[in-house]
Amino acid sequence: MSDAYPRAYQGLVAGGMTADQAATLLAQLRAETGAELAAGLQQLAKAEHAEQPTDTKAIWRKRKIRYGAVMAAARWVLAATLTGHTTTIPPQRTDRSTP
Repeated sequence: MSDAYPRAYQGLVAGGMTADQAATLLAQLRAETGAELAAGLQQLAKAEHAEQPTDTKAIWRKRKIRYGAVMAAARWVLAATLTGHTTTIPPQRTDRSTP
């Protein structure tokens, strides 16, 4: 488990880190987590959907389809976590908020 979340929180609360620095730290954590998850999905796809010597052509076609679906999911996870465009961050302050 990464200590990025507690470090960002403590940095913001204690005043040793700006909001931009905390956002950068959390974006790096998101990208690392996404890369690890995508790599895990790719390894899972290779292990579970590899061609077996006893496979018929129909079974092999089904395995290839499943392999392609898992690899597409891995690519999506990687793209989503690298760009961060799939996340919605609410505004931090409004005119009515108190300091």
